[in-house]
Amino acid sequence: MSSLLTVSQLNRYIAFRIKEDKQLKGILISGEISNFTNHTKSGHLYFTLKDSTSSVKAVMFASAASQLRFVPASGMRVIISANVQVYERDGVYQLYVNDMQPDGIGTLYIAFEQLKERLSAEGLFDESLKKPLPEFPTKIGIVTSIEAAALQDMLNIISRRYPIAEVVIYPCLVQGASAPESICSALKRADSGENDIIIIGRGGGSLEDLMAFNSESVARAIFNCETPVISAVGHETDTTIADYAADLRAPTPSAAAELAVPELSSLINFFNASQKVLEKKLIDKTVFLRLQLENRERSLVSAEPKNRIENSKKLLDERKHRLHELLKIQTELKSAELRAKISALDNLSPTKIMMRGYSLVYKDDKLIHSVSELKTGDNISVKLHDGEIEAAIK
Repeated sequence: MSSLLTVSQLNRYIAFRIKEDKQLKGILISGEISNFTNHTKSGHLYFTLKDSTSSVKAVMFASAASQLRFVPASGMRVIISANVQVYERDGVYQLYVNDMQPDGIGTLYIAFEQLKERLSAEGLFDESLKKPLPEFPTKIGIVTSIEAAALQDMLNIISRRYPIAEVVIYPCLVQGASAPESICSALKRADSGENDIIIIGRGGGSLEDLMAFNSESVARAIFNCETPVISAVGHETDTTIADYAADLRAPTPSAAAELAVPELSSLINFFNASQKVLEKKLIDKTVFLRLQLENRERSLVSAEPKNRIENSKKLLDERKHRLHELLKIQTELKSAELRAKISALDNLSPTKIMMRGYSLVYKDDKLIHSVSELKTGDNISVKLHDGEIEAAIK
């Protein structure tokens, strides 16, 4: 009888047997990359390697990934060197990749590049033909699967940011052979539905999952829309033909919802601030006009004949008073100047000089200026300030 095993024991045993099998070490496998994910923080690469009938999960750790000389992507055909091991927790085997080399480019990627180049040459991606988004949309159409998780994200964001907008959903297939026709039909309905903006998109997936949005028919349907279209297909790293044809590409459906509508609370704050600015300008203008009116009233009052006569009379009185004061000052200055001159002349008079002890000597009524003019026996007259003396020279 077989022994009883737990699931963990079974997975551990299988993992051990595969790990010990030398045929499963360093094996070379060719295939096409799908569901590629680059964890930028850790540097690890996760993807699925597939061919036409089968697929297997694979991981390439950062130490090996850092040695790559190219950037892997979904749709690329590669040759890998890997060890086969079991992930015991889930009981699944996967490839632990040691090395990877490109093995040409996958057919899907080639088709994508060829279509992109042809439509670009036709002008479908011309930036000058892109339609601007309205700032305040009132009605928004969303073209996507009714079951898409991205749909609920977009509805939540729009209702939170801009609840006054009406949202109309146009359901369609987003994956499979019938998806392109379904998307084109939904786009046509949305474009004729009086919407201000159309958002077309879905969540992330492999290159195969997104192929409907890489179809020529969808690209032309987007280009022919009269309503501005935002494309939001997959994750930020996914780029489709629909993204190039749309008027605006959003990295994710959630980002598309944010780009489509403004934030109502910010608008309210802006309007409140604008209202305060306008109120202040109105008050300032009112004060200015009132002052201007008062100045004009004063000018009109001054311009009346009676007031003009009174003002002229006041001005004449002021000028007469100023003239009187100036004449008074000028008279006083002249009087002071005259007194100074009289005093100076008085001090120079002979009488004033003799009062200070000087005298005048005459001989025969002639004023003597020097002793050389006199000799012994001459009679002279000496004139003082208070009288005259007769004398003889001995």
